[in-house]
Amino acid sequence: GIKFGTVGILERLFPKPQKSNNNNNNQNDDNKASLVLRKTLFGGAGGVMAGLITYPNDTVRRLLQLQGSRGTLAVYTGYWDCVRQTYRAHGISRFYHGATINIIRMAPNTAVQFGTYEILKEWTESWI
Repeated sequence: GIKFGTVGILERLFPKPQKSNNNNNNQNDDNKASLVLRKTLFGGAGGVMAGLITYPNDTVRRLLQLQGSRGTLAVYTGYWDCVRQTYRAHGISRFYHGATINIIRMAPNTAVQFGTYEILKEWTESWI
């Protein structure tokens, strides 16, 4: 939902250029290509936002899964206890350790998803 919400906000902030009445095929192809590029860039931004928003939850999940294993000493009574103990011991930055590589993975992945969707939508519009 975060990805789609981000793309929707970006589409409202940066509206599509108006289609011209000109029937020039090269111009239509350029418009389609720019719309695919636009959706791809917005999708990549959506992936970054989703990664930044959800990564702290993934960190807490991993900490809970790893408690008591591999020599870890931390013991948590639940989700919010893990959040409190982690924040007290390490601050907010601990919730984002490793987020960079996750975002490097998510941005192109989501960009390709949205770009591919736009291409397939363009190809199948004439079928309906």
